Amino acid sequence: MTLRHDSGGIAPERSVALDPAGTEEDEEEFTSGPAPTGGRRHRHAVPRPLRRRRLPRLWRLLAVLGPGLIAANAGNDAGGIATYSQAGAQTGYGLLWALVLITVAVIVIQEMAARLGLVTGKGLMALVREELGVRWALVAASVVILANAGTTIAEFAGVGAALELFGLPPELSAPLTGIVLGWLVLRSRYARVERVFIAMGAVFAAYAVTAFLAHPNWGEVGRNTIIPSLGHSPGFVLLLVAFVGTSITSYMQLYLQSAVAEKGTQASDIGYVRFEVIISGIFANLVVACILITTAATLHAHGITDVTSAQQAARALSPLAGAGARYLFAVGLLGASLLAAGVLPISTAFVVTEAFGTERGVSTSPREAPLFYAVFVGLLVAGGIVVLVPGFNLITVLIATQVAEGILLPITLSFMLRLGNRRQLMGARANGWLSNLAGGTTAVILTLLTLVILLQTVGLF
Repeated sequence: MTLRHDSGGIAPERSVALDPAGTEEDEEEFTSGPAPTGGRRHRHAVPRPLRRRRLPRLWRLLAVLGPGLIAANAGNDAGGIATYSQAGAQTGYGLLWALVLITVAVIVIQEMAARLGLVTGKGLMALVREELGVRWALVAASVVILANAGTTIAEFAGVGAALELFGLPPELSAPLTGIVLGWLVLRSRYARVERVFIAMGAVFAAYAVTAFLAHPNWGEVGRNTIIPSLGHSPGFVLLLVAFVGTSITSYMQLYLQSAVAEKGTQASDIGYVRFEVIISGIFANLVVACILITTAATLHAHGITDVTSAQQAARALSPLAGAGARYLFAVGLLGASLLAAGVLPISTAFVVTEAFGTERGVSTSPREAPLFYAVFVGLLVAGGIVVLVPGFNLITVLIATQVAEGILLPITLSFMLRLGNRRQLMGARANGWLSNLAGGTTAVILTLLTLVILLQTVGLF
């Protein structure tokens, strides 16, 4: 405790202590009391109650929340819901065991992405350019643009499919989606955009309701969650790659790292960031489980296995689980597609501008970051136009983009692992054995599954 001078003489200065998370908390609270002489009053120390000590930690947690929730929920996009619906219809509850492993991988990989952004204050492509060279940054950026462009188109198609179930034609929904998302990002700072994206993710609760409306066999759900099983059909491996690819996507990690850096979260908040990553990964994959359970208990149980879109799955639910399940499924599809349709162009804009080293960020103006907003608006326009082209095959785009994500993800993970292990860059926050094991194992498994797909394609497997 230090001393300071005031008009009443020498009084104790308030002492400040740091809690383990790095937040400032008052060590003592001062109240007025009677002065011993001269009618003066002095301040004496009264210990602060423990309940009040915890309040700053809660506010700090709420301040950190956002990027992890948005990134995890964005992975459950239109293509993801179509893939999960197809998986549930074709395999029943047979892929629930894989979802457990995927959840662990999502948490560990997203923690690595968030930690990279937290420690360095930079997005992945900026680090690749600075640490590994411009050529590698351009290669990585090209890979991401390839995957994200097709996925963005699929998200607009997902919005159109969801709104069509409520009677709004795609000719209106596609341009309306582009206008709303463009206005939100162009006219708002990051904090507002983040709040809107979090609100969009809240609609995923609709899938929990549909799972109970489907009346599944919970004993079978539990057994398939614990005991692994493998399908024997030629399309099973392709479906498994798509399932993994849509659950752990490149744009999720890229957006998360760049968003953490732009938000300016402090390195001392790493405990709160990890907590958000954990709850976000669990929540997002519980949503996936609910979609699998719903389609397995209804479509698969009634022999309906030829499901190629989320819209088709929603329509099929009406006679099996009631109209309420159909519309709840559509609401979830709408929220998921809108969220991903906003996150994907932003993530791509981050990647391109970081690779070229130009100004970037949602909190900047179009005049300050022209390339960032050109990429963002360009993808919105492309997504809104392509889905209206006569003969556009949504099914091909949805499945192809998810498989492409599964193929391209190892490239992104290799950069993350290489940078995350650099002690001169990360210091004490460099990767531990768990991050390396989960990231490396995911990359190897996806590479092997991709090789199997190629051998199947040429008829050698």
